[in-house]
Amino acid sequence: MDRDEKDDLGMRKIRVLFTASGSHIGGATMAMLHLMLGLTSLSIEPILLSTIPRREYLRLYQRLREKNVRIVLSKFYFKSLSYWVWLFFSSLRVIKKYGIDIVHCHGTKEALVAGLAAKLLKRKLVYTVEGDPNLEISISPHSYGLLDKLLLKLSWNIGLRLADKIVGCSNWMAEHLKKYGFRAVGIPNPIDYEKFSSITAHGLNIVSIARFEKAKNIETLIIAASKILKKKPDIKLVIVGGGSQEKELVALAEKLSISDNVEFQGFRPDVEKILEDGAVFVLPSIYEPFGMVAAEALASGLPIIVSRVGGLREIVREGLNGFSFNPRDWHELSEKMLLLLEDQKLREEMKNKAKESAKDFSPENVALKYLRVYLDVMCKN
Repeated sequence: MDRDEKDDLGMRKIRVLFTASGSHIGGATMAMLHLMLGLTSLSIEPILLSTIPRREYLRLYQRLREKNVRIVLSKFYFKSLSYWVWLFFSSLRVIKKYGIDIVHCHGTKEALVAGLAAKLLKRKLVYTVEGDPNLEISISPHSYGLLDKLLLKLSWNIGLRLADKIVGCSNWMAEHLKKYGFRAVGIPNPIDYEKFSSITAHGLNIVSIARFEKAKNIETLIIAASKILKKKPDIKLVIVGGGSQEKELVALAEKLSISDNVEFQGFRPDVEKILEDGAVFVLPSIYEPFGMVAAEALASGLPIIVSRVGGLREIVREGLNGFSFNPRDWHELSEKMLLLLEDQKLREEMKNKAKESAKDFSPENVALKYLRVYLDVMCKN
């Protein structure tokens, strides 16, 4: 076994194994990597099993290496069967080699594969649930093949049953899991607070960052914005993202005669530059277990307008750092966007409160909450 690493009191650090699909862009992976960074300052030694990371993750992987975090990389692509076989046997090997105490998974399939390895070696499993595949499939049934649907639902159910502790990525997610008979604690996802809080938003644009899928409800935002953009041609609606609805959304902007004022930016690795030019951030989702981009917008000093669903209700503080609205009511959304765009004093008041409230999602603050989870799990030994 590797030499035990001690904390400041001379105690052996709790060793936690994380698994990540570094070749797949997603909020769950981002949250997990930021959590690992936060844990490095506590009595925790995180270790990472991962595919070779995409360009978007390189900065985070480098920061982890600078913190002396062990990273074990796979040459296999995460969607291949070879990767899942590698993950299972590598989990077994790393658990034994480094004396892992806890396996912590954020992904549905990872919770099944690495979770089975943890149980075989009698280690504890913590599973952070980032969403409900049953809801996601019901919202966008054509986005999943039959095999994908079966594997997601099966992995989710088995992973939940294997877990010694279940964490929901929001209080809403934790409460939602009760419907399936599972007890969970709610802990928000962490963001890169250091990066986003260094920004001072000072523009006039309406900004949104989301995948162009049914769950994100971008069409409601475009309709609501059309009522404003025709009257205020100096303002732009800037949407960062991509997905199956892209052509449909571009066509909607053309139909509403606002194409000149709507910018579809595609996926951007530098979203902080987009946020910097914003006056207000909007996320109109009909389903959102947490809403990391809304928390990042707050850290940038942007007032947010978010739909009253899921974890978004825990990010917005009504009238203090932003507003909420009925996700199907474009009229209500339009009114609240106009209020913020026309009232500079209100925007400035919300800017400071936005940055302050975003501290709740810093890696350090979130890591402290997870430390309690790990200690609770270890005490049950």
